[in-house]
Amino acid sequence: MYRVLTPPDLLTLRHKPRALALLNPDAMLLSAHRPLVYGLRALLSTNGRYSSSFIRDGAVSAVLHAHAPVSRPERELVALASYGPMMRYPSDHDLWFRLLEAHVIDSGNHQVQRLYATLSFESDDLSEIFRQSGYSCYARQAVFRLEGPDWNQGTRFAALQPQTRHDVWGVHQLYGAVTPKPVQHAEARTARDWALPIATPWDEYKLRAWVLRHEDRVVASIRIKSSRSAHVVTLLVHPDVRADVADMLRYGMSQIADSLPIWLILREYQEELQWPAQDLGFQPFREHHLLVRHTVAFTRRPVLARVLDPAREQGTPIPSIIPASEQARHHVTPERHHE
Repeated sequence: MYRVLTPPDLLTLRHKPRALALLNPDAMLLSAHRPLVYGLRALLSTNGRYSSSFIRDGAVSAVLHAHAPVSRPERELVALASYGPMMRYPSDHDLWFRLLEAHVIDSGNHQVQRLYATLSFESDDLSEIFRQSGYSCYARQAVFRLEGPDWNQGTRFAALQPQTRHDVWGVHQLYGAVTPKPVQHAEARTARDWALPIATPWDEYKLRAWVLRHEDRVVASIRIKSSRSAHVVTLLVHPDVRADVADMLRYGMSQIADSLPIWLILREYQEELQWPAQDLGFQPFREHHLLVRHTVAFTRRPVLARVLDPAREQGTPIPSIIPASEQARHHVTPERHHE
C-alpha cells in the first residue's frame, strides 16, 4: 500500500535498510544519507521541499526520499531503501518499481512537471527499473577525486571574482553557450537558478561561486558546494578560455581551507576539461547517468472563462437525429396549410 510517510513509519526507518540506492550527487558525495533523519525532515517540512513516500507489502517495505528545489515545478529523487526480510517476491526491485510508479502519479497531482535522478554507471538493474518507469537519460557526467597535490606545481591563479547578483544573467548566457540544446530542454533552467541562496546557520550545504569576466560578459564560472564531509566543484568554461582551466581550478582549491575530500564533476560535453584537471591531481572515480521523467499535471478550466472570453468556440454542428423523411414532412405540412 502506497502512502506518504507517517510518524509510525519512523519505527521502520530507524533500522538499517536491507538495500539502499542513492540517486542524488549530494547524497553520493557530500554527506552520508540517513533515512531516519530525512524522514523526520520530511514530516516537519511545511514548504514541501522534502518528501518521503512509503510502501508496505506484508513483512517488507520500501521508502523513497525526494527533494524539491524552491520555486521550481520539479523533484529530485534522493534515495530508495528497502526494509524487512529477504524474499523472493516482492523483491527490492519490485517494490522500487511500484514506488516509482506511485510517486509519478503523486507528483502529477502536486503540479510537479519533472522528476530527476542520478544513477551510477554500474547499476544496470536499477537503470532498467527507471527505464520501465518512463525515465530517460539526457546526459552523462564523470566524477573526479583529488588524490594528490598540484603535480604541475604552478603558481598562477585566474583573475576570478566572487559572483554577485549582477552576474546571474551572464552565467545563464554562458550556460546556454556551452550546454547542448537537449540538455537545456531537459533541465529547463532560468537565470534565477544561478543566483546564490541566502546563507543561514542551519543550512546543510554551503554554496560559493566565482566568475571570470571579459569585457561585458562572463566567460567562466566555478561553483563549490561544501558540507562537513566534502566539497564538490563544477565548472562552466567558454571555449575561448579553456587554456586557463588549470588556473581556475587552482584558484578554487585555494579557497578551500580544510583537508576534506574534493570532488570535480564534468559532463560528457566537457571532456576537453578533463586533461587539465588530471594534471592537477584529479583522478577518475565514477560515472553517472542523469535521468529525467516528465509528468502530466492535471488542470482545471476556470469557471469564469466564458465570461472573460466572449469569443464563441468554433465547432462542428451537431447532426440531427430526426430521419430525413420526417424533416421533409414537417417542412411540407405548413406550405399545404397556407394553400
